[in-house]
Amino acid sequence: MRDTKYVWTFLIGFFFWGTVFAQPAISEAKYRIRALGMNIGEFTVNQTKLDNEISIDAVTDIEIRIVFSYKVKYTQQSHYQNGNLLKYRVQTLKNGSINSDTQLKRMDEAYLLIKDGDSTWVNKNITYSGSLLYFNEPKQDSLMYNERNGEMKSIQYIAENTYAITDRKGRRTNEYRYKDGVLETAILEHPIATIYMERTD
Repeated sequence: MRDTKYVWTFLIGFFFWGTVFAQPAISEAKYRIRALGMNIGEFTVNQTKLDNEISIDAVTDIEIRIVFSYKVKYTQQSHYQNGNLLKYRVQTLKNGSINSDTQLKRMDEAYLLIKDGDSTWVNKNITYSGSLLYFNEPKQDSLMYNERNGEMKSIQYIAENTYAITDRKGRRTNEYRYKDGVLETAILEHPIATIYMERTD
């Protein structure tokens, strides 16, 4: 009887602690988006870590009112497994209608990239992409895959907790500054105007 009691105690303890340790780690952040001296939208991102998997969900809502009202919404879901990008999907909606749809899926040793119905292959292993920028300061990373345009870009350390992203021609496109490992502010160079992101929550 005593042995049976110990077995049951062990099993209950094992499942209890297993449940506790299996709880996912969830990170959330919100950012204000400014351009042309105006607040033009909000960006929200959630990251869930469980064992060797990371899932990121991000939504960007932008509304510009100058001569007419112009609404843009970006939705992005990315999934990592064992330190490698497994899949992602990015959709752009303009005034409520889908304007673009990009998906990438790992297929054996390469990725299948489908953008607005057109397919191509990405033959590089991706360990760091734009979706990781918010809760994973790129201290050890020198390359970043951009999910929206499907390009690999360079990451340069420029100051303490501050990094710049450069394109193939070496031109600086974005700048990111971190606090306690989480993105605090970002400066995004756009052909029309410079966009500023500031963490609000």
